[in-house]
Amino acid sequence: MTTNTSNKHHLRLTLFWALLGSLGTLALFPYALSLNPPLGQLPAPLPVIAITSALQTGILLILLSWIGLRLGNSMGLDTPLARALVYRQPFPTLSQSAIKTALIVGGIGGIFLIGLSLAFKPWMPSMSSPTQLKIDLWKRLLASFYGGITEELLLRLFGMTLISWLLWKLFQRNRYKPSGLIFWLAIVAAAILFGVAHLPVAANIWGLTPIVIFRTILLNALLGIPFGFLYWRWGLEYAMLSHFVADLVFQGIGGS
Repeated sequence: MTTNTSNKHHLRLTLFWALLGSLGTLALFPYALSLNPPLGQLPAPLPVIAITSALQTGILLILLSWIGLRLGNSMGLDTPLARALVYRQPFPTLSQSAIKTALIVGGIGGIFLIGLSLAFKPWMPSMSSPTQLKIDLWKRLLASFYGGITEELLLRLFGMTLISWLLWKLFQRNRYKPSGLIFWLAIVAAAILFGVAHLPVAANIWGLTPIVIFRTILLNALLGIPFGFLYWRWGLEYAMLSHFVADLVFQGIGGS
């Protein structure tokens, strides 16, 4: 994926993504609340807690998105559709192959994760609370916006971009652009980090055992590789679409 972006400050685009990312956090709140029901008296009303959490994420994303956009600009990584929208530039031609790939990866990937999750079930320890099985469908589907938007901003726009840039500067500083190997290493590293980031949630549900750790990292890292490829090849929006579809399938059909 190439970009003609000059050395801009990326401020408006940064604010655009920070706003959407904070809304994604807000969409996750009902699901997260079902996983971790409040015990005892809360320090503030639930709406206040939800809005505060969204604002905190938004503030963090202002920094992380700017870094991702700034570093990505030097490597050909970008969010071309959103950039055209925000800066009122000519809208780039939508890649039909990228859309098809994103939808196929998301749909089939979500089904594959359901099957993989079921395959692990006989070896999983008992859940710490049976309420984990009773999360309403609307909460699960709403949480897909967090995965499709906020997680992609954190893991792909920031994480994968930063890893790519660091590897480039450490090992290929004499090259004008990083090689494909650098991007593939960053794609895999960001995917594994995505899996590791889910361990606290898994610990809350099952406790951490070797099988829980392996399952959590595997299920969450597998699709991160094609998501990363979509970002590298066509732009972040295609990775977001694929991630969103995968979450819709996994959360809707799998009931996870």
